[in-house]
Amino acid sequence: MQQIGLRLFIAIFMLLSVSELSAQEKEWVMRLAKIEVDSAYLEEYKAAVKVHTAAAVANEPGVLTLYVMFEKEHPTRVNVLEIYASKEAYQQHIKTPHFLQYKKDTLHMVKSLELIDLDPVTMAAKPDLLPVKKEKD
Repeated sequence: MQQIGLRLFIAIFMLLSVSELSAQEKEWVMRLAKIEVDSAYLEEYKAAVKVHTAAAVANEPGVLTLYVMFEKEHPTRVNVLEIYASKEAYQQHIKTPHFLQYKKDTLHMVKSLELIDLDPVTMAAKPDLLPVKKEKD
């Protein structure tokens, strides 16, 4: 599982071009969450994480990125690239009603969770490179 997470991390950062990190970017909290979901709850988990992600991005200015990706060959393995504007933004995020509801609703679905803190080397992306789908209510 570590090899897949490393490949995902490398693939994401291959999309980025070389640039100097701004002071603001240096304050960001970046994390890769590696989650193993019980296959019996896979569709339920997907629905719950979509609701949570949409709420977090729409309602929290400090949540900059939440990319939830399932591995093609192992769909019960979930990788989440999370970027927050600051430590305070992250602390606020984990206290929000939608995050607490997500954790409560998915606790029995998650077999394992590994949180990996990241330090950026360089970050840049084309504005429309990664399409973001708006969830329908």
